[in-house]
Amino acid sequence: MNDILSHLEKITYPEELPSEYFELLKKQDPYLKTIQEQLSLNFLDGFYDTQSEGIKWERREAFSRGFRLGARLILALAEPSAPDTHHSSSAYQ
Repeated sequence: MNDILSHLEKITYPEELPSEYFELLKKQDPYLKTIQEQLSLNFLDGFYDTQSEGIKWERREAFSRGFRLGARLILALAEPSAPDTHHSSSAYQ
């Protein structure tokens, strides 16, 4: 199931990230500058790598939960697979 969800996430991921994403990244600049001044680029790289792994896991989990919710909603809205063939008219009894 995880392979299927990973594949679906990959093919539905946007080809281009929206401008809002880059605006959010830009807000991090002052913090990153301070971290870089106080620590080292190696530390920052290690932090990014670790943080990216956590974000990746969270994104996959959120996608998986959304996919399962969507499947449940579709099943809840779907009509029964076989029509009711029982006639309730008293003439046929």
